[in-house]
Amino acid sequence: MKIEFYYWDMQCPINNEMLRLLEKYGKYFEITIYNVKDNFEIAKKQRLFFPTLTVVNGVNRYFSPISDKFLDSLLNNQYPEEKTFIIKHGREKYTGEIIPLTEKNIEVAGTCTGRNCSENCQKKFAFLKDCCLDTFGFINVEGNKLLGGVEYVPSKIVPYDIPKSEDIAFLTCAYLSSNRYDYKSAPLKALEEYLKDKYSKIIAISDEVGTFPNGDLKWFLDNGFRDEGVISYEPGYCRLHLVSKII
Repeated sequence: MKIEFYYWDMQCPINNEMLRLLEKYGKYFEITIYNVKDNFEIAKKQRLFFPTLTVVNGVNRYFSPISDKFLDSLLNNQYPEEKTFIIKHGREKYTGEIIPLTEKNIEVAGTCTGRNCSENCQKKFAFLKDCCLDTFGFINVEGNKLLGGVEYVPSKIVPYDIPKSEDIAFLTCAYLSSNRYDYKSAPLKALEEYLKDKYSKIIAISDEVGTFPNGDLKWFLDNGFRDEGVISYEPGYCRLHLVSKII
């Protein structure tokens, strides 16, 4: 069985875990790994708009983080079903303390994965530092507890097939989604204020109803973004929109 694994470097800290997992299962599968950080053409060819894409036998496409359970299912010739993760989003905005996301607190942001990502977060920091960033976004916290956050990178370094220019920032992550409160709008507002001296526009990618990536679409529209239309469609899983906002 063939597995092709496409990933955007350490943009998501879980990527490091998945690379170790694929190494562990390397004796069972024919695995080819592609880091699309500097290979925009292959990202475009694969219609990649997530931090990772796993393609099994050239046909089945998976966007969620892979796991032992996933790979064990493949070993048993069972193809897991990729299901859209949907949360009924709370729309009441909740603001704790809004602080810049930097090397100092990147491990706090890493708890958005629901895992202990200490080592992985340091790899993500190295990736972002290589992009010449010192502030990676803003997080919404109470004490040491992460409530929500948003992160960005310059659009010109993004391997996805999106508009790119010096004055466009790309919002990579918006988290955490809750069925009770909106924890993401307050850090987004802080990020917009931070970016407007250097950038004129923020763009992002969101599913219409799914929580990943960054959704749902209504949250962006409620925060003043414009729907630029469908940028990718994966039957049965997601319909992704490009959204933009002048800042």
